[in-house]
Amino acid sequence: MKQILIKKGKPIVVEVPAPGAREGMILVEVRASCVSPGTELAGMANSGKSLLQRAMEQPDKAKTALAQMKREGIATVWKRAQAKFDKESAPGYTAAGVVLDVGPGVKEFTKGMRVAITGVGFASHAEVAAVPVNLAVSIPEEVDDAEASTVALGAIAMQGVRRANVSLGEKVAVIGCGALGILAVQMLKAAGCAVVATDLDASRLQVAKELGADLCLNPREDDAVALATHWSGGHGVDAVLVFAATQSSEPVSQAFQMSRRKGRVILVGVAGGEYKRDEMYQKELDFLISTSYGPGRYDDNYELRGQDYPYGYVRWTEKRNMQAYLDLIAGGKLAVSGLIGTRSSLENAAEAYAKLKEGSGGFLAVLEPQGGELTSEMTAASGEGEVQKYKAPKNGEKLSVAVVGAGAFVQGTHLPNLVAMSERVEVSWICSRTGPSARNAAGDLEGVQLTTHYDEVLADPRVHVILVGTRHNTHAEFAIRALRAGKGVFLEKPMCLTSEEYQEICQLVEESSAPFMVGYNRRFAPQVELIRSQLQNRVHPVMIQYVMNAGYLPKDHWTQGEEGGGRLMGEGCHLVDVIRSLVGSPVSEISCHAIRSANEALVKDDNFSLNLQYEDGSVANLIYTSQGNRSYPKETMRVFCDEKTWVLEDYLDLDVFGGPKGSHLKVRDKGHAKELERFVVAAFSGERFAIPWDEQREVWETCYQALQLCLEQ
Repeated sequence: MKQILIKKGKPIVVEVPAPGAREGMILVEVRASCVSPGTELAGMANSGKSLLQRAMEQPDKAKTALAQMKREGIATVWKRAQAKFDKESAPGYTAAGVVLDVGPGVKEFTKGMRVAITGVGFASHAEVAAVPVNLAVSIPEEVDDAEASTVALGAIAMQGVRRANVSLGEKVAVIGCGALGILAVQMLKAAGCAVVATDLDASRLQVAKELGADLCLNPREDDAVALATHWSGGHGVDAVLVFAATQSSEPVSQAFQMSRRKGRVILVGVAGGEYKRDEMYQKELDFLISTSYGPGRYDDNYELRGQDYPYGYVRWTEKRNMQAYLDLIAGGKLAVSGLIGTRSSLENAAEAYAKLKEGSGGFLAVLEPQGGELTSEMTAASGEGEVQKYKAPKNGEKLSVAVVGAGAFVQGTHLPNLVAMSERVEVSWICSRTGPSARNAAGDLEGVQLTTHYDEVLADPRVHVILVGTRHNTHAEFAIRALRAGKGVFLEKPMCLTSEEYQEICQLVEESSAPFMVGYNRRFAPQVELIRSQLQNRVHPVMIQYVMNAGYLPKDHWTQGEEGGGRLMGEGCHLVDVIRSLVGSPVSEISCHAIRSANEALVKDDNFSLNLQYEDGSVANLIYTSQGNRSYPKETMRVFCDEKTWVLEDYLDLDVFGGPKGSHLKVRDKGHAKELERFVVAAFSGERFAIPWDEQREVWETCYQALQLCLEQ
């Protein structure tokens, strides 16, 4: 399908794979998508800036990057930042169209329904969009597609009006008469308010006047504060909505000055600078922020997982605001079509953006795709069927790898390492949730096929192995289906999250002939391999202490929820594995104690002490905490044996006390390249396991048992 992407400050039209209707989502043929002049033009301008320019404009982020450079190295952080900022981005977040398909669990929508949709990364400028159900509403018959495509802008304006808590007869000021301000003027008039509108553009004020504003003022020509105060009977206005987009604090200052005592000022746009306390304090003003479309915004449970808020307790959510906006258009309360100054096809999007930028394109532009055809459909994993036999590469043939999941880690680590092995390996597919993310991951790779449908990957007989780098709760499904299809699996940690998934994976690995490996890279780090080599002829059992100063993550971070399964399973497994690789003996006894606190900010499996006894008498203690300071090393391992001590910090500095001369090692390498090399060797040779299968199983079982012990406390 065709989609608009922004690359180095310019819109381009590209072909990308069409998305699929996953669980809780609908697939929409886009008939119209609205270009937001403020948000999208600002994003375009920012994407055209150099990394240095952005660093200078965002000193806080630059400071964070400098701290990361100290820990990880200048080249590593700079390369990661450059890759991030060189990415093409998908603009657009408000559109309308017709439902093509619905995913599992969707009951509210059916094929053929007209819907308005929203959401960054979902309602993009493309021929087809896949959106979660709480980001879609039905379109009334009286509303055309172009009008409905403005639904996100309408919801933003409406949420601002709701935050102002206006009532019949109140006098309200609207500062900034772009598209949002003009919509707000009409909503306030529909609510029975008198409205004064201000803007620096006379043509915008003329439209505001035609659509109901009682008084229009240009601060360049008028004393807006004095006139608004006189207009309101000398008291000042009851509420002010600020829609201006500027680095200046002047619009907010004017809002404070024209407000009555105990008035309300709502910032909907972006106004920078420092605000004067006395202007708020003396009148005891309420200064409020309006967040986008309304309650539910930035809440993944609401937006992505479809969990609605109770109607009786949260009357106006972002979805209800969207529906109310369309109903106002249908009822003739809002005039929207006149705000659309430019209508264009996707192919001519650059012209539409240019008109908006130069101010000749009206308030809004609408892009009207010609309609795309889906080349394949997403089907759910059946979990059935006979396990196919793995077919290793033939003599002279490269190992064909399909990469599933195109996040930052896969793009920044695994893909470069695969490319470095191009004499033996070829990346044949990149499968991601969205077409643009797959395209970004592919970069300059030649011959790689892009898709959003996993079935296409599994159906390709040329694919030997699949590298899975998706979110944790999907690992099992992708691995199980790959094994059934006779594909080898390199699975980013963790192996899976539930005991049921674990049992099925174990059964399939036993039945399959395909290589299988969980991405426990730390055991392949050169420092760890050096320690292991020096422990080969040890006399006594080993004692190991591992401290993970993980850093705090909020409870709503994805790793803490259903998608991540918690940090013990998601990251602690790395540490359990590296210890197991050094000891070289099975675990015989496990005890785990989590921190006890009435404060819900502390998550149990973020703060625990795991003690492991091994069959050969070795012992290990893993302390994992989110309470430490980030200036302290993130990972510190101490190994004691036979009057020798190895101290490893952040997989950079290894100091050996009592060992051979020259044992000190300083190199930044966590073993990512070597783990893939070992996996590739196994995939070619038929050995199957670059990490012994019993050790992969033991690590998962140890972590799962430790998690249960944590949660029981």
